[in-house]
Amino acid sequence: MKKPFIKMHGLGNDFVVLDSTKNQYNINKASIQLISNRRFGVGCDQVIEMRHSDKEDIYMKIYNADGTEAEACGNAARCIAGLLFASSPKKAVSIETIAGVLKAESEENGLIKVDMGKPKFFWKDIPLSMNISEINFEELTLKNGLAINIGNPHIVFFVKDLDAIDINRIGPLIENNSLFPEKVNVEICQLENRKKIKVLVWERGAGNTLACGSGACAALVAAYKNSLSEPQAEIVLDGGSLNITWNIGSDEHVIMSGPIAVSFLGDLSTLGIEK
Repeated sequence: MKKPFIKMHGLGNDFVVLDSTKNQYNINKASIQLISNRRFGVGCDQVIEMRHSDKEDIYMKIYNADGTEAEACGNAARCIAGLLFASSPKKAVSIETIAGVLKAESEENGLIKVDMGKPKFFWKDIPLSMNISEINFEELTLKNGLAINIGNPHIVFFVKDLDAIDINRIGPLIENNSLFPEKVNVEICQLENRKKIKVLVWERGAGNTLACGSGACAALVAAYKNSLSEPQAEIVLDGGSLNITWNIGSDEHVIMSGPIAVSFLGDLSTLGIEK
C-alpha cells in the first residue's frame, strides 16, 4: 500500500508532510527518525502530520527529527496553509496545534503569513527551571540572553560578529542546559540595522537549520525589547529572509510572512515502514 508524502520547505527549513486525513501511517519515534534521516530516509528538519480537526480547518502535529514532538512551527504552518490554499478557494485558514490555533493568510504577492500569537516572558511560561534575572553563558561568550515562548521555548542572544559563532558547538550545549527543563531553541543574532537582523538557528530536536519561523519571531521580539530594532524587520536566516511584525499597541501578536515551496512528492512505502 502506498504511503504518499509531500516534501516542502520554507526557506530551506524542510518538512515531510503526511496527510493522515487521507492515508494511514505508522508514526512512532523510530519511523520519524528514519523518515528524517538524510542518508537512510527522506531527510527533513521535522515531520508534519495533518489530522482532522473538529474546530479548525486542520490539525497539525509536529515531530522533530529526533522523534520528539514540538508545540508549534511557523514555517510548517505556512507550508500546511499553502496546501490548503492550493486545494480550496480559501484565502485564510485556521490550523490547530498542541500549543493553540495558528491563523494563516494568503497574500497577493504569493507569500503566506501566519499569526504566531502573543509572546510570553514569564519564567514558568518559557519554561525555565528557576526565576533568573540574567541569562549568561560566559564560557561561550554569550550574555544577556532573553528567554521567550512563542509557541515553543527560545533563548535569544545578540553578538557583534555572527561569523565567529560556531552554532554546531554551542547550540547543543545551550539546548540541553538544565536551565531549560523542556530544552530550548537557540537564536544567535547580529544587528545589521534597526530593520534588518541576521540570525543563526539551533532548533531543539533538529539541530542547525536553514530557517526557523518561531525563531525569527523570537529574534525580532528580543531586538525590540532591547531597543535595538523597530517592531517590524527583515530577519535574514541562512535560507533566506522572513518579514516579522510585532503588533505593539494593539493585540501584541507576532506576524510572520514569507515564501514556501514544494520540493517533490514521494512514497514512504519504499522505506519499509509498516502500516
